[in-house]
Amino acid sequence: MIRLDVWLTLPDGKNVLCGELVFSDPDTRGSYRSAFRYTAAYLAHPLAFPLDPVALPLEGTEWETERLTAPLMIFEDALPDDWGRKLLIRRAALPRAEQGPPYLLRALGNSGMGALAFLPPGTQWQPRQPHDYELQELHHAVQQYEQGHHDGGDSGYMALLYAGSSPGGARPKALLHDTDGEWLAKFPSIKDQVDMVGLEAATLELGRQAGLVVPESKIVQLGENRRALLVKRFDLTPEGGRRHMMSFQTALAATGWYVVGYKDLLDWIRKHGSRPGGDAPALFRWMVFNAMVKNTDDHLKNFWLLGGPDGYELAPSFDLLPNVNDNQEHVLNFDLNPTIKTEALADLGRKWGIARSRAIVDEVMGVMPLYAGIMESFGVPEQDIARFCCSP
Repeated sequence: MIRLDVWLTLPDGKNVLCGELVFSDPDTRGSYRSAFRYTAAYLAHPLAFPLDPVALPLEGTEWETERLTAPLMIFEDALPDDWGRKLLIRRAALPRAEQGPPYLLRALGNSGMGALAFLPPGTQWQPRQPHDYELQELHHAVQQYEQGHHDGGDSGYMALLYAGSSPGGARPKALLHDTDGEWLAKFPSIKDQVDMVGLEAATLELGRQAGLVVPESKIVQLGENRRALLVKRFDLTPEGGRRHMMSFQTALAATGWYVVGYKDLLDWIRKHGSRPGGDAPALFRWMVFNAMVKNTDDHLKNFWLLGGPDGYELAPSFDLLPNVNDNQEHVLNFDLNPTIKTEALADLGRKWGIARSRAIVDEVMGVMPLYAGIMESFGVPEQDIARFCCSP
């Protein structure tokens, strides 16, 4: 049995013991039971808020479920992506039988993104120290790791094990600190067929010009031919606190192969969000942008909510890329279909009650001719510009 204290860092920087999480020992099939309850002290705290406003309301209930399915999916959100989980397994030297979420949460401790930390019962919470890792060294370790060379005595490799923890896809990335703040560093992969770093930087800038709320980002050179994209973390507050993060996969309790659409996200925002008047049109604008740049990797783990004492609001847009995998359909449906024609977007917005839907579509469409020039300014190769700006 694994028992963990769940700590929460509030936006003002204070840390509170908010709950207790318990896992049974897995059976021969790898199945286990999970249970969670808020502490009485947290329920009485003046700044307490639910870790999931739908599945885990602030009450003295003990929630129990199989694995980390609903209503406890929020704790799965705290774990890193596939890339980060592999590094976490190596960092903690977890044997095959101990590579499931309960052991990963225990190994993660307080080193992940978001406001949650998982510590052995009775352990005093300690502040997370910023990571001053050298980008060149981390990139070299990424290359060695992807090629199957794992040198436990190499300083760069050890730094990668401790820095490579974040939500999102399965690409090489790391959390780090520099004189300008805290960043999520995204590295090129040896498997890349296109300039992923330049394409993402350019698409983030295009999104900013299209009116999306996007995090600050910058490109850093890694030697002569390689570069990294640094994206400013949006889970941190100016007061030294944290914003609690919840994916829309958790918000909608969607597991495995799901069939949901942008309307489901919109409905959640209107019913449970703290600022639906701003977030509903912002989500619609994000959808329009994804449709126009053909960002077909629009799965639920690429849409997040930020929570706190004032409620839940839509997180900034991130992981914005054109259709690099040549997918013909979006993951999220537009109404009932995984594809949509540009001329149908405004009508869909009106159907959903989005104010100024036609103006939003026109504003996003108005910046699309800038895409090629922005790509060029970020050093994207000509063949990639031609492919992603001129594809049908």
